[in-house]
Amino acid sequence: MANKSGLPPSYMNQHLLEKTSYKWIVLLIATVAQTAATFVTYGMGPLATFYQQEYVLSQFQTGLIVSAVNIGPIFSMLFFGDLMDKFGEKWVVGGGAIILGLNIFFAAFIDHYAFLIVVLTFVGVWYGTAQPGGSSVIIKWFPKKQRGLAMGIRQTGIPIGGALASAFLPIVFYQYHLASALFLQSFVAIIGGIVFLLFYKDMKIERKDRKEERFMEKLHQIRNNKSLYPVFFIGVTMISFQIILVAHLMSYLHQASHIRLGTAGLLLSVCLIGGMIGRIVLAFISDTVFNGNRSKPLQLTILATVFFLLALIFLPSHLSIAGNTVLCFFVGFLGIGWFSLFIVLVSEKASSHFISLTVSFALTLNQLAIVLSPMIFGLFVDFFHGYGVPFLLLTGAILIGGVWLRLSEKKEKIQVLTRM
Repeated sequence: MANKSGLPPSYMNQHLLEKTSYKWIVLLIATVAQTAATFVTYGMGPLATFYQQEYVLSQFQTGLIVSAVNIGPIFSMLFFGDLMDKFGEKWVVGGGAIILGLNIFFAAFIDHYAFLIVVLTFVGVWYGTAQPGGSSVIIKWFPKKQRGLAMGIRQTGIPIGGALASAFLPIVFYQYHLASALFLQSFVAIIGGIVFLLFYKDMKIERKDRKEERFMEKLHQIRNNKSLYPVFFIGVTMISFQIILVAHLMSYLHQASHIRLGTAGLLLSVCLIGGMIGRIVLAFISDTVFNGNRSKPLQLTILATVFFLLALIFLPSHLSIAGNTVLCFFVGFLGIGWFSLFIVLVSEKASSHFISLTVSFALTLNQLAIVLSPMIFGLFVDFFHGYGVPFLLLTGAILIGGVWLRLSEKKEKIQVLTRM
C-alpha cells in the first residue's frame, strides 16, 4: 500500500526530521550531478565543431560525434535503472559520473576518428546513469506536493550544464587547444561524481515481504501497465518537438521570416531560456494550483503547445523581432518546460518497487526519438519543400498524446467506480 506521499511504507522508515532537512541537500546534489554530466554530453556540440577544424571532417562525420554520445544511453538506461531499484542510486550515479569523466579523459589522447566514436559511445553509455538516477532520488526523498518543483529545479541542470559548456569550452579550446577542453570536461564530470558519492545517502528500503522479480518480469509488468502508454507516447512526441526546435528552429526562422542567422540564434537562446523557466514554473503550478496532480497541467500544457506551435507555423513572417521573441519564449516555455511534469507522472504511475526502471524505460524511448526525430523531420522538410506540413504533422501527433491521456484517465475512473 502506498501512503499519501506516493511512496510505499518501506521508504518511510526514517526520522521525518532527517528527511525534511536532508531532502534539500539531495536536490542540490542531484542538480550538481546532472549539470556536471550534461557539461560533457551537451559540450560535444561545440567540441564537434573543433574536431571538424582539427581533423578536417565532413558534416556527416561531425554530426556523428554528437550522435555517438546520444546513442549511448539507449543501451544502458534500462540496465542502470534496474541496478538503482535494487541497490540504490549512490554508487550507480556517482560511479557512473566518474567513469564518464575517465572516458572523456581518454578521448583526449585519441587521434583516430573511428576510435573516438567508440569512446564517445561509451561516454553516452555512462551518461545513462544521470537522468533516471536524478529522477529517482527526487521521487524518493520529496513528498508528492513538493515533488514537481524539486524535479523542475533538478532539470535545470541540463540547460545550465549545456550553457556552461557552450560558454567555457570554446575559450579553453582557443587558448589551450582541444585536449585541454576535454580535460576540463573530464574534471567537471569526476567532481560531480565525487560530490554525489560523498554527500548522497541511499534511502533504506526493506523488502522482506516481497520476492525480487527478474529483470524481464519487471519489463513485462511495465508493458502491462496500460496507464503508462499515453504518457510514453507524450514523451516521444514532446521530446521530438523539443529536439526539433534545437536542430531546426534557427533555419526555419531564417527561411520563414528572413531573419539573419545570428538573430535566429538569439531567438533559439530565448526559446531555451523559456524552457528552463517553464520546467520550474509548470512543475510549481502542478504542486500548488493542482495539489500534486501532474496529468491535468500536462494536458493543458499540451493544448497550449499545440496553440503556440500553430502560431509558429503561421505567424513568424507577420511578426516583428519583438513579436518573434515573445513567440519563441512561450514555445520554449511549453515545448521544453513540459518535461518535469512528464517525468514525475511516469514515476507516480510506475510500480513503487521499480520506479527507476520505469523511468529508464520512458527515457530510452525518448532517447530513440532524440536520435531519429531531427533526421526524420529534415527528410519531411525536403520531401514537402518546406516546414509547414512537417510542423502540422508534429502538431497532430502532440495533440493525439494529450487526448489519449485524457481518455485513458477517464477510463480508469470509470473502472474504479464500477469496482466500488
